[in-house]
Amino acid sequence: GLIVVDEEHESSYKQYDMVPHYHARDVALVRGKKNNAVVLLGSATPSAESFFNTQQKKYTLLELPERVDNAKLPEIKIVDMRKGLSKEQGAGSTEQGAGSDQQSATSEKQAKEIKQPYRSSLSSFLREHIEDRLKKNEGIILLQNRRGFSAFVECTTCGNVEVCKNCSVSLTYHLPKQLLRCHYCGFSEKLPLLCPKCGSPRVLYKGIGTQKVEEELKRHFPAAKVVRMDLDTTKGKGSHETILRKFGEREYDILLGTQMVAKGLDFPHVTLVGVISADLQMLLPDFRAAERTFQLLTQVAGRAGRSSLAGEVVIQTYQPEHYCLNYVVNNDVEKFLSVEFFHRKERLYPPFSRIAMIEFRGKKENEVSEHANVFSHLLKNSNGTLHILGPAPPLLFRLNGMYRIHILLKSPREKDTSGTHLHSSIRKTIQLFKETEYGKSKQVKMIIDIDPMGMM
Repeated sequence: GLIVVDEEHESSYKQYDMVPHYHARDVALVRGKKNNAVVLLGSATPSAESFFNTQQKKYTLLELPERVDNAKLPEIKIVDMRKGLSKEQGAGSTEQGAGSDQQSATSEKQAKEIKQPYRSSLSSFLREHIEDRLKKNEGIILLQNRRGFSAFVECTTCGNVEVCKNCSVSLTYHLPKQLLRCHYCGFSEKLPLLCPKCGSPRVLYKGIGTQKVEEELKRHFPAAKVVRMDLDTTKGKGSHETILRKFGEREYDILLGTQMVAKGLDFPHVTLVGVISADLQMLLPDFRAAERTFQLLTQVAGRAGRSSLAGEVVIQTYQPEHYCLNYVVNNDVEKFLSVEFFHRKERLYPPFSRIAMIEFRGKKENEVSEHANVFSHLLKNSNGTLHILGPAPPLLFRLNGMYRIHILLKSPREKDTSGTHLHSSIRKTIQLFKETEYGKSKQVKMIIDIDPMGMM
């Protein structure tokens, strides 16, 4: 028999909604072994764990060195967004000078502006390339992996940021209905006209979502037909397929969306792919952040130039020196992963360890903290080889009205290849924990995730 796991690197294969938190790829491997079947893991950007297994000769590596129909790889260019303002706004300010006093004032204004980052979501370089493709009637795909209009709303008088009443995250502004919405629990409220804390009208929208990019595109290219594809526009039955069909039939010129536009789309007329911000995922406090960014950017870059038409990719970033981007430009998976392995081996992260995340959650912060501390104490007393980090609050400390505390366990792979020691240590500690008053409590829930996909 044969089992095929397409895009095996996808984190969506991990089950989070119910226990056990299994990974479908791993289930496929176990099922294949049980039934003596071949398991084919397919991906242009394999996961670090799978590629490591090919190096260990546990898996056989099969490669496709060329694209379908020998199509050429797109040319990838990096735009340093830190330089955008000094080039564009500085030049624009010069035109206002008429006389020595005005010129002096203009020079001072330029000096201040140059120190600030570029304000628009579209650099002049990307705009020029979009305009060129529109004239040629060629397709354009733009990626911005954040929906909504802006990431958060901030009062410039007192610094207040509106946050979710259930989660420790800022509310995202959604333009059409003038709502502030939490993308984790669904809570929403009307956008206040004045700051709720100090009453100031000086409220700014910070960060860039797909709605804001869409608005800018329509302002710069009023004749272009833009379609946005994110969770907000694909809720209706068949809406996802309808958007893609109409874009393929040239009813739209520009397809703008979140990561769903990066996966498996094949449009021969698309010659330009633009990444509005490569930094959104790259800078997250997660050991997989660089890997996921490499995968996302490489996957979306592959949407350009899939026919005889030459493709081009423009990636905008405030971190052009990040090692991940260099390997995206050169389409070099192996070298990227070799660097990634170096960093992970230093810090004992997969594939050089087996890890487990133990989460405690409850409605009262002090109770959650006490449970986590007791469990951690028992774990440390009964174990001598595991590396234990925490207890500590994650980035999303409060989610859906529940406080969360994490304990991260690392078991070196060279001593615990199958994870047996990791599992037995957790089981032993659970038994000890159940004998305490905290282990008998039902106010705090304990969740165990073996091989977690994220740290947040």
